[in-house]
Amino acid sequence: MSIRVLLVDDEVSFSQTLAKILSRRGFIVATAGSGEEALVALAREPWDVVLLDVKMPDRDGLSVLGDIRAMPDPPEVIMLTGHLSRSEEEAGLSGGAFAYLLKPHPIPDLESRIRDAAQSVRHRREKTENSLARKGGEL
Repeated sequence: MSIRVLLVDDEVSFSQTLAKILSRRGFIVATAGSGEEALVALAREPWDVVLLDVKMPDRDGLSVLGDIRAMPDPPEVIMLTGHLSRSEEEAGLSGGAFAYLLKPHPIPDLESRIRDAAQSVRHRREKTENSLARKGGEL
């Protein structure tokens, strides 16, 4: 089963290049140019992993992360930043981000992190489905 990745970044050339690279590596990739655009895409269809830029003009990534984590079945979120900040990293990780990475990030490691995040979200979804199935059988 292919891993669905939503790439959220206001830098169009970065998004297009990374989306192309990840697509060639077998991921299903879509892009969003803003936090609001990402939330619309997430409401429309399920995604396994969101690659979320920390610094965007409309809303910062930490704010968008909070909205994503509040969704009923959220994808895993990997935060990406061009400007490393320990306080932002701590806020992102404590806010539920799967990882916080400096960009540009080495593609092999990014691919590995995406696969790990997708495995995590799919495991969580399976547990939820199994729990609901057990509860349904108890009625």
